[in-house]
Parts: sequence; C-alpha cells; structure tokens
Amino acid sequence: MILRYILFSLVFFSFFSCDTNQRKMNLIDGQWQGAVLLEQGDSVSVDPTDLKFTFDQEDKTYTYQSTLNYREAGNFYIQTKYLFTEDTLKANPLEKSVEILQLDADSLHIKMMDKGRERVMKLAKIGE
Repeated sequence: MILRYILFSLVFFSFFSCDTNQRKMNLIDGQWQGAVLLEQGDSVSVDPTDLKFTFDQEDKTYTYQSTLNYREAGNFYIQTKYLFTEDTLKANPLEKSVEILQLDADSLHIKMMDKGRERVMKLAKIGE
C-alpha cells in the first residue's frame, strides 16, 4: 500500500513539474531586451538594451546577442527553475544553465555566474 502511494506521488509530481515547465516555455516565447545588468549587486557599465534574447518555444531554439558583436544561437529547454542553453554556433557546443529568478508575461530575470562573479540580467519582453 505504501509503495503504491509513493508511486502515485512520484507520478503526480512528475506531471505537475512537466506542466510548470511547459507554462514557463509558453511565457518565455518571444523577444526580450535587457533592462538592467548587475554584477555582484552593482550596475555594470554596459548598455543593457544591447542584450537581446529571442526564444521560440515551438522549435525550442534561441538566439542571444550582446555587446561587441557577441552572438549565440541553438537549443534551449526549461527544467524547474533553470534555463538550459546549448550554443550550436560553436564547434563543440556546451550546455549552460542559468537560474530563472522571475518569469512572467513581461519580465525575465536570470542569474548566472561569470568568472566566479554573480550576474543578474533583467529583461523586458518586446515586440508584443
């Protein structure tokens, strides 16, 4: 009986997690532009509007462009509170992950580590 309860609980939470991930995929779909970039809690001397993401949740692809003509593009997925990307423009693509701090209809806040320093990028949805 206990084993059946545990199995039911695992299946329930698995479906709940998949539904939450799909809801986040639907929310992240579209174009995003940087509004604020913080490093260790302080503003970075970069124009945040130069930071742009586009996510296509149907194809599960993304593009990212930044300052100095930096560009990424490839595949992405969301699992719980993490956004995983794989830049397929590189010869040996590596999967990277960032923590989603906030995601709603018009705001995306992500936290990442860059050379041992915490960075928070706050983006606003554009083109809607």
